[in-house]
Amino acid sequence: MHRAPDGTAYALTGPTDGAVVVLIHGLGLNNACWQWTTPALQDRFRVLRYDLYGHGQSAPPPETPSLALFSAQLAGLLDHCGMEQASIVGFSLGGMIARRFAQDAPHRTHALAILHSPHKRSPEAQKAIQIRVDQARVEGPQATVEAALERWFTDRFRHANPAMMEQVRGWVTANDIGIYHTIYRVLADGVDEIVTPDPGLSCPTLVMTGDEDHGNSPEMARAIAAEIPGAQTVVLPGLRHMALAEDPPAINGPLRDFLDRSHTSPAPSDGAAIKRHLRDAFGRFATGVTVVTTRAADGAPRGFTANSFTSVSLDPPLLLVCVAKAAHSCPAFAAADHFAVSILADDQRDVSGVFASQSPDKFALVNWHEDLNAMPLIDGALASFSCARHQLVDAGDHLILMGRITAFETTQGQPLGYYGGSYFDIGLDRAVTDAATAGKVSVAAVLAHENGVLLVESPEGNVTLPTDITVQALTDTLAQKALSPQLDHLYAVYQVTGTGAQRIVYHGRVDGAPRDGLRYHDLGALPLDRVRDDAERALLRRYAQEHRFGSFGIYHGTETEGVVHTLAGHNTYHI
Repeated sequence: MHRAPDGTAYALTGPTDGAVVVLIHGLGLNNACWQWTTPALQDRFRVLRYDLYGHGQSAPPPETPSLALFSAQLAGLLDHCGMEQASIVGFSLGGMIARRFAQDAPHRTHALAILHSPHKRSPEAQKAIQIRVDQARVEGPQATVEAALERWFTDRFRHANPAMMEQVRGWVTANDIGIYHTIYRVLADGVDEIVTPDPGLSCPTLVMTGDEDHGNSPEMARAIAAEIPGAQTVVLPGLRHMALAEDPPAINGPLRDFLDRSHTSPAPSDGAAIKRHLRDAFGRFATGVTVVTTRAADGAPRGFTANSFTSVSLDPPLLLVCVAKAAHSCPAFAAADHFAVSILADDQRDVSGVFASQSPDKFALVNWHEDLNAMPLIDGALASFSCARHQLVDAGDHLILMGRITAFETTQGQPLGYYGGSYFDIGLDRAVTDAATAGKVSVAAVLAHENGVLLVESPEGNVTLPTDITVQALTDTLAQKALSPQLDHLYAVYQVTGTGAQRIVYHGRVDGAPRDGLRYHDLGALPLDRVRDDAERALLRRYAQEHRFGSFGIYHGTETEGVVHTLAGHNTYHI
């Protein structure tokens, strides 16, 4: 989890160039309630999930809670993450916050998905929720949690899944007794702020609920949709309030379809949507990845990740890069006499991520050195170019910065590729294709969590990597065990010589509390003696070593002999 300056705890998954989808949880819960939804979205979308003030790991509310306060929390979080616009998915109280945010910031709301959220209540229903608020004020969240579980889950599911009930119960009862009831009151009284919005909402909208969710009924869902032109309503048969946990596919299917449509079919009059659509089209051109660097007037190093780089001329030696005018470092590049470009290698995705972020400490997080003009060059880059400014051209929302190359360096290795918002490894694609078509294939993952890794323990005490027959099967299996995996890149592709089977291993990250034979193991104390497979033992030993230095290779070969793709050799040229 990351933390914003106001104390908001948040997590980001999915491609860094993907359209942003924000997930807002309901009262008493935390961002972990999206563990069944995130895997269905993060292959395409940049998913931002966070804890509301007073929930999970976030700070208490800085003032009396209200929908306006929670809307401002979301706006501040988007600002912190450098996100101009997002599709907002809100569950229950989160759906109310999503509607309030769409009223407060319509220009930042691309689309709305409102899940199991209330509209105007009957006098009887309003009286019932006020009674629960008063109970929570006196006795805390434990006073209402058991009745809540009955409203949230069908009887059949609740009795068959005691472990999940305990998990959800724990989320609710962990809330502070002095804060919980004040936020409960927002759920009770805040509806008046968002019923019949003026001005009205006009973004693409999906409204969903269960036909047994009596506190957020189908009639309420239809009333919400009736206030938003073109809104779609989906009623889930046989489900109550927590359908996202009880039957994830029932929620995830319509939600993913809606988000896909809203991000691939822009209306001609929607300029922002057309820009995103055009960006997707540009993304069909596969490129390498560079880091462009310079010095500001005060000498501070500045840099950003770019794939808008190209050679221009050999005589004289010229190249160009494009600098977004919205970038924080744009003024520094526009004024600089010199700059440099480093072409990244396939093991430098972390470097790319650092310079694509808004981190103020980028240069403290990577290894670099200076050229003869004191311009920063990234250590281990496939090629680095030192440049004197040749020409600066104003071009729409970018500046074209052309440089005359004064020196360059090259090394041997594989480039970091970028296509359609995702990285790919040139040179290993054939190996993966061969593996995928060679018959018997297994897919495993080295999944990091803080300073540990997720492993499977058998009843006999043996330890293995999480494994399944396909990537989707693996992520689905882990999601069913309340974990949220994100596979980042290949870590190993090898053949088992005795059987001819192919083994594909990914590197990634995982969140959630492991159970059912799954456990996090500290990298400093891996149970290698209990790993029966020699190849897995060697792979885990390599991972623990690479993790210490923050640089990962990709293994290709057999279970006994192969190559880890790393950089080698170094040549320097001056002009």
